[in-house]
Amino acid sequence: MKLEEKMIEALKIKENNFGKDIIFSYPNKTLAVTTTGNQCSLKCAHCNGHYLKNMTDINEIDEKMKNRNIDSFLISGGCSFDGDVPIINHLKNIKMLKNKGYKINAHLGLMDELDVGKIAEYIDVASFDIILNDETIRNVYKIDKKKEDYIKSYEILKKYTRVVPHICIGIDSGKIKGEYDALEYLETQKPDSITFIVLIPTKGTYFEKIQPPKIEEVIDIICEARMKFPDININLGCMRPRGKYRKQLDKMAVLSGINNIVMPSKEAVEEAVNIKCNIQKLERCCVL
Repeated sequence: MKLEEKMIEALKIKENNFGKDIIFSYPNKTLAVTTTGNQCSLKCAHCNGHYLKNMTDINEIDEKMKNRNIDSFLISGGCSFDGDVPIINHLKNIKMLKNKGYKINAHLGLMDELDVGKIAEYIDVASFDIILNDETIRNVYKIDKKKEDYIKSYEILKKYTRVVPHICIGIDSGKIKGEYDALEYLETQKPDSITFIVLIPTKGTYFEKIQPPKIEEVIDIICEARMKFPDININLGCMRPRGKYRKQLDKMAVLSGINNIVMPSKEAVEEAVNIKCNIQKLERCCVL
């Protein structure tokens, strides 16, 4: 099936299950928090700790919240050499936030079951990166793990809390490798939503000079997801290239049955209006 035909079919499936509704997320009320400051042991090829610099240190939350109307948190941080995010070290802080009524989305990484059990009652959802290609794990994360480790961690998380799998399209040098495998695996797991993000060639990282995946490749994966998962929310998350790339990608995503786009381009909004979507706005992280 040609991509144009896939897009038409994907949009039809989405409208049959969700009508004309589409969500555009502007997560102004969600504060992104790091539990490790700017530090990450792994220095992954696509990030190298860069994105931690834009997050608020967990010890500085009170000061940051003075000037913002915050009702939720995205809690993450750098990974240890085992691939987990050491959020458990701040369990007391997270418990306090939850008891105050804030919604919490946490990136836990490859956390062991004992710690997952301790933290799960204080979070609303866990975001988990599904990586099912061993070569990608070596090239990007540089850790001694296999796809089976990611599957095990995902299934442990599911036992304790709601999990939204994230698939970063083109994460390994902009190439498509394990993304379709991830979709096939998730068919056996019946998630209630999936979030796609797209590799950003970022200055100061090993991948800074590579090209992101072709937009048509990204859209084909989104269409494939819509066909495999006709009645769940499919999100296009905040991590994706900007400029002309984002303008074209967002517009095509609207026409491919996406449910939610974070920080959509003007072109996406215009296309949604053009096809008579019922636009809803969300001020939280897309998984919340």
